[in-house]
Order: sequence, then structure tokens, then C-alpha cells
Amino acid sequence: MKKIWLTLVLLMFLIPSTKAAEANGLQAAFIRDKALWLYMDGSEVLLQENLSISNLGWSKDGQWLSFEEKSETEGEEPAIWLYHVPTNTHTKLKMVGHDVQWNPKKNSFAFLTGSFLSVVEFKDNKPIIHQLNGGVSHFSWDAEGENLIASASAVMFPDGWSHPRLYEVKWDAEHKNQELDVKVEPLLTISSPLKLDDLSILSIDAENFNWSKDGKLLAFVVSPTASWSEDSNMLTVFVKENKVLIPMGEILREKGWIKWAPSKSHLASIQGGGRLRGGVKNKRLTVQSVLPSQTKIFTPDGFADVNFDWLDDTRIVVARGKESDTLADFRSGLILINSKEDEQKSSGKPFVDLPEGFSDEKPVTLKKHKMLSWIRTDANGWKSVWMSGLDGSDARKLIEGVNDVKWFDEG
Repeated sequence: MKKIWLTLVLLMFLIPSTKAAEANGLQAAFIRDKALWLYMDGSEVLLQENLSISNLGWSKDGQWLSFEEKSETEGEEPAIWLYHVPTNTHTKLKMVGHDVQWNPKKNSFAFLTGSFLSVVEFKDNKPIIHQLNGGVSHFSWDAEGENLIASASAVMFPDGWSHPRLYEVKWDAEHKNQELDVKVEPLLTISSPLKLDDLSILSIDAENFNWSKDGKLLAFVVSPTASWSEDSNMLTVFVKENKVLIPMGEILREKGWIKWAPSKSHLASIQGGGRLRGGVKNKRLTVQSVLPSQTKIFTPDGFADVNFDWLDDTRIVVARGKESDTLADFRSGLILINSKEDEQKSSGKPFVDLPEGFSDEKPVTLKKHKMLSWIRTDANGWKSVWMSGLDGSDARKLIEGVNDVKWFDEG
């Protein structure tokens, strides 16, 4: 009997707790005030401080972290920094720029300097910059990580506006001169105006690109002139095979408001016009298929949705609250949606418990770890990172005092 008890005691020490096991391998970068921190396996490490930092991004293998440092001089491009996790070293890129986007398949990234598009590759852990082409407004990697999709904005001529265009940017190594052989191929000229039912949008720009898992469908936002685009834009889907552009609905230009299901061609978005500074109203979680065309709306009357993420090909967690006349007064909680069900008429069942006066938003599914992360804001505006299982179980606080967080998740 003593041997049995001794064995049980030893097992209690040798087998890690569920929380400790889940924490193992978790890696995130986060901003607290004007300092950049690394969260790894439950520990926090200070990386940089006294910098105005934005646009955190991880390489495909999680060994590189990129971020942008805002210039103190008005109108100047931000500096681009790289942090190498294995060697704990920082590198400031020799070119300034913005909109750093990592390749989804390889350890390389692209960025813009003004309208000039560049790609960065690594040799012996050193970044090598290759300039590709100019005249680019926005861009994205294709689904395979081989080429870039670039947009060129419409411009004003004496007889009116031109049309925005999409291009595919390709390149090959030209070994003789150690330069890249760049090829730019036209993909689409966007008609103007774009119309859907009673909505008509002047086509000036194309942005917020998002590929379906199979790489056959590209969702993006077509926006009008700057002031108008704050209130109303057109969500569209480009069918790559036959080069057809399909209007899908009215949307704002908020990042993260367009997401395909993990492995199916089902598009979720938060649709509805009206700028957020004027209050949080008319923002509806919408799930659509393109071919055949089908639309479901999962936001009931009197409520608004502000961000979401897919848990799998069927379930979605959305941040939802009662409509508000001001953004400051809006409070949201996490709601679980089953996209196979009919359009939602009730406010929905809470995903996790939420104390009175608090607000949950920005859910992120960590596929590798089978967990969900989100930001919780208390009644005084203090933000913390929380995490739970994909069923909402074991909800707990991980990181205090966070302005922004970017998880690395290779799942």
C-alpha cells in the first residue's frame, strides 16, 4: 500500500498541470505603454522601451519579430525593426517604410516605402532588401507565398477619375547582376461605380486583401474618396479563375473585419456603414458563400458586432454589445455563433462570464494550442490579455496592462 501511495505522489510532481502544459510554447509580442515585451512560456521579457511602436508581426517560423517605430518628424516614414528571438538581437532595417507583411509560407516579408514595394529575404540571419516596383497603394502575398498582389489607386484627370487596378508582381533571381528580374502582370481593372442593391460606391482604392484557403477567392475592400470611405465602402470577392469581381456588401475599412473560414470558402465579415466615431451601430456579423451565393446575418436588432474570429469551419466567436451613440460607451462581450444555424434573432449565449462594466473584444484563435485569446478592458480602461479553451473553459488572465498583442501560432 505504501508503494502505491509513493507512486501517486511521484506522479503528482512529474505530470505537469494543465495550465503549465498549455502555457508551454505560447509566444507573443505585446506593447505596454511605450515598451515592447516578449511573452514566452509564461514569462515576460522587455525588448525595447521609450518607442512609439505599431504593426507587430511574426515570421512563419516564429524566430523573427517585426515592428514599426513612428518617426518624431511629421510626415516621415516609420523605421522598421527586426528582433531575432534565438539570438536576442535587434536589427534596424536600412530603409524606412510601412505595412510590413510576412510571407505566409517562407521567412521573407514585403513592405512599402511611399508607393515603392520591396521584399526582404534573409541570408545568414541578415536581411537583404530587394526593391520591386513603384506605383503601389496596397498589397498582399498570394495564398502560396510565391508572388505579391498589388493595387494601384485611381487618379484624378481633367475628365474625371481613372480606375483602380490589381496586379500580380513576380520576380526571379538574375544571377549575373545579382538583382531580381521583376515582372508585373495586370489582373483586374475595377469598374466604377460598384453597385449592389441600393448601394453605389465610387471605386478609388482597393485594400484589406484576404485569400481563401484554396487560393481561388480574394476578398478585399473597394473604397471611395478619403472622407466618404470613413462611412461606406464595398466588400468584394475576386474569383481568380475567371477574373470576375463580385460585390458582397457595405463595410468599413477596419482590419480584421474580413476572414475566410479555416479550410472552406465561407466568408465572414462585419458589414454595415457609418463611421465608428459616430457611435457603434449597424455593424452586423455576416457569413456568405460566393458560388453558390448565400448570405446569413447573425446580429440581432439593437446590437452591434466589432470583431471576431473563426474557431473552426463552423463556429465563430464575436465581440457583441448593445448599440451605442458613442464609441466610448460601447461595451462588448464574447458570443459563440454556429454559422450552420439560421440567422440570429437573439443576443446569443455568452462565451465566457463577464463582470459588470467590463468589456471583451479582439478574439484570436490559437490553432496550434487549441485556445482562444482576447482583450478584456475593466471599468477604468485597464486592458489585459485573457485566454481560455475553445469551449470557453478555464478562462484566465495572462498579461496585464496591454495596448496591443500579436501571437505567434503556427497551427
